[in-house]
Amino acid sequence: MNHHIDLDVNAPLRLDYAKDLPLRVIRRQEGFWFVAAEIAAALKQDVDALLPTLEAPTGRLLLLAGETEPVLCLSEGELDETVRRVKTPGARRLRRWWKEETRPALLHQGGPATTAESLHLALALAAEAAQQVSRAVMEAVLRGPGPWQHSRWVVALDYERRNRQRWPHGKLIGLSSSVATLEGLAELIAEPGRMPVNNADLVKLAAACHLRLAERMGRAQA
Repeated sequence: MNHHIDLDVNAPLRLDYAKDLPLRVIRRQEGFWFVAAEIAAALKQDVDALLPTLEAPTGRLLLLAGETEPVLCLSEGELDETVRRVKTPGARRLRRWWKEETRPALLHQGGPATTAESLHLALALAAEAAQQVSRAVMEAVLRGPGPWQHSRWVVALDYERRNRQRWPHGKLIGLSSSVATLEGLAELIAEPGRMPVNNADLVKLAAACHLRLAERMGRAQA
């Protein structure tokens, strides 16, 4: 099968699709392109068996940075057609990864500051958060009737750059609860009507603040 060779050198964005399975995404003026062999591996298919399912001519030979020979790549439309024809859980997962997560992120990049590392981190954290929330909701529902039907979750993400650990934390809060910084809480309380708080709650909060200030002033004078 003959393919036209594009002589422009393309710098692909290398993204981790699954463990030990990176996918390179090439962004060109006419759209996004993908390395055919990597798409076949993600679908657990043989590339020679996968390509005949597409209408000819299939793909394009692109020169990629870091490669000495042109690489056969599929257009975004060919990727859509491939996952539509394969019809496996792996194909549906690949479609969700591209259509719902990666493609929107690429289309809304924040300019030159957005790098492959920052995009990978954003996608990884989004996946971690979704997994954590799904687990929390599943466990809450399986426990039977309870407050989960009238509650919300707050998700916090912690990231350590050196060891690349991502730790999502989910916490159940009531619908009447609010989340704010200490500075923001002071502003909410000070402005009339912004935050529904009764006199008893205000007295408890003021007493706690006075107690903490008295302790700190006592230490400073000691």
